[in-house]
Amino acid sequence: MSLTTDDFAEFLAEDPEDDTDVPLGTALSELAVDVETDSVEAVRDVRERL
Repeated sequence: MSLTTDDFAEFLAEDPEDDTDVPLGTALSELAVDVETDSVEAVRDVRERL
């Protein structure tokens, strides 16, 4: 299966509600969620499940 630009056309259309004065990085950072994970504890949990 291959993807072409036509496959992404609906996602590339401009949204009239978008504020084009806000830089993309700033807009994305407002949507981001900070997640703090203890990686050692996460690995232990996975090992216990196996």
